[in-house]
Amino acid sequence: MVIGCCASVGQTAPAAQDTGTATQTYTNADLHITFAYPVELKAMDVKALPGAAATSRSSEDPDAEANSLQTGQCSKVLLSVGETGAGQQGGAWGSILMTALDPSCIPPKALTSNKRMENLLMPMVTGGTQVLGMMPMGQASSFLLQGHKVYFAAAQGEPVAQGDLQSEAKQSIAFLAVQVNDHIVTWKIESNSEHLFMRLLSSRVDFGAGTPQALMPGRMGASN
Repeated sequence: MVIGCCASVGQTAPAAQDTGTATQTYTNADLHITFAYPVELKAMDVKALPGAAATSRSSEDPDAEANSLQTGQCSKVLLSVGETGAGQQGGAWGSILMTALDPSCIPPKALTSNKRMENLLMPMVTGGTQVLGMMPMGQASSFLLQGHKVYFAAAQGEPVAQGDLQSEAKQSIAFLAVQVNDHIVTWKIESNSEHLFMRLLSSRVDFGAGTPQALMPGRMGASN
């Protein structure tokens, strides 16, 4: 879990039209990344993102050590946006948390070895979706996006918030990570609506190598 505020490090452009859906665009010149996401999502504090309380990891979490790279000292929040009150009944919500891990916190050998980077990022995305009450949506995997290897994991279920025996409503969570210019860029995407969840995963990213592509190509085999 990244502890920090919602201030974006980069620039957010006004709404545009992307394949018939209104989007706004986040750009980061240092990382050479452009990220277009649904325009309904508004800037929110990380701790206030819908779903964050149920799927966060505290410093006392015994599994947190495996995800130490995602602590505040190493991780910078690039984008923290969410939406509440969506859908026909007004009960749907969704959020995107985008971060960058500083090169000084990444093992040097991982930056020069594809295998070591895989050994670093595969557990990271898996751990990012390990939430009490939620089950994996298949095995963690990887795919190429504009020549960059993106690691991906997702889970679905009724999470149990820390210190609370009551489970939350059914929701989905996805975690993606990719090496970009010696940084590790991550996306944490959550929603209690499968339709909105897939929309968020269809946000488009461009690493400066051509036409922007969907963050998650194709459609996952999510259960209804």
